Amino acid sequence: MLTISREADYAVRLVVHLAASAPDRLQAKTLAEAERVPESFLFKILQLLMRYRLVRSHRGMHGGYQLAVDPAKLTLYRLLELVEGPIGLNVCVLSGVGCELSARCAVHDVWVTAQAQFRQTLESATIAELARRTLEKRRALAERAGGKGRSQTQDEARP
Repeated sequence: MLTISREADYAVRLVVHLAASAPDRLQAKTLAEAERVPESFLFKILQLLMRYRLVRSHRGMHGGYQLAVDPAKLTLYRLLELVEGPIGLNVCVLSGVGCELSARCAVHDVWVTAQAQFRQTLESATIAELARRTLEKRRALAERAGGKGRSQTQDEARP
């Protein structure tokens, strides 16, 4: 099965959550609960995101984590690539890696097409757009729940 790692899935969810909560600073516990990321794993992922300067940490009473980049300029592809490394459906389509069979392999052409479509889809999804759509989904869920006061989904969006 072709899947992204759990670490990459968590990283994407955390970054989208931070973008949806901008400019607020969120506590680690808030992030862990809202995105259902085990706290022990959360800190490892936040460290990785800080190393790539995607997230910044603020200490003190009003500290927390916040997105450090413009979410409109960060694509899902780039975020996954930072966390996972090169993303390819097959090694023969990764840039810089040649395939000695490509001239006689009909499957290679399918891999190249699929890889291009896959990348284009992930490149067209910005974190800003994903955050906007996340907030829309939360509002729709809150409305379906009756809109009585602040819903749990709204609470998760803000500390």
